[in-house]
Amino acid sequence: MYLSRVKINRSIRTSMKFLGSLQVIHATLAGCFPAEDTSRKLWRLDYLHGNPYLLVLSQNRPNFTHLVEQFGYAGDTGETRDCQNLFAALKAGNRYRFRFCGNPVHSKKTPGGKERGTIVPHVTAAQQEEWFRRKSEQAGFLVDSVTIVQRDIRKFVRQGKMVTLHTAVYEGVLQISDVEKFRHSLCTGIGRAKAYGCGLLTLARL
Repeated sequence: MYLSRVKINRSIRTSMKFLGSLQVIHATLAGCFPAEDTSRKLWRLDYLHGNPYLLVLSQNRPNFTHLVEQFGYAGDTGETRDCQNLFAALKAGNRYRFRFCGNPVHSKKTPGGKERGTIVPHVTAAQQEEWFRRKSEQAGFLVDSVTIVQRDIRKFVRQGKMVTLHTAVYEGVLQISDVEKFRHSLCTGIGRAKAYGCGLLTLARL
C-alpha cells in the first residue's frame, strides 16, 4: 500500500471546482491510475497551514501529472511513501494520534420498509462520536480520546438523484487492540462513502 499527498493550488480558478465537488475529486483521482486498476482508493481532503492537500491510500503508486496540470503547482509530482514498514511495525497496545473523516450513518427499520432498513445519518455530535466508538471496536482499536473537529453536509447529484452526505472529521489518540483487524481497516477504510472522501484513517506517532 502507498500513502500519497499532493498540494492543490487554490489560486487556479479551476481548483475551486475541484475543492467544492466530491465527484470531481473522485473522477480526477481515478485518472491518476491505469484504467485496469480497479482496486479501492481511499482519499481525504486535508488542510495544512491553510493549504489544501489531497491525501490518497492506494495499492499502486499514483501518477499525479494530470491532476497537477489542472489543479496543482507546476513541477510538483506529489509525495508518495510505501506503507510496508508502518504496517510491519503495528502491534497490539501501540498508541497513535489519528485523523479520520467518516460518514456516520445507521440503518433505521420502518414498518413495511426494506428488510435491511433505510440508511439515515447521525446528525448530532454526540451521535457521531458514539458511531465512531462503535466502529473502532469492529476495526481493531480502542479510542483513548477523540474530538470532532469538523462537521459538514455535502450535496451533489449522482445518476440524476440528489445525494446528501453527512461527514465528520475526528482527531484523537487510539490504541491497537487487534493487529489484523486494524491493518485491514487501514487498507480498506471504515464506514460508507469511501468513494467520496470518507473512510481513510491516518496515523502519527505520539
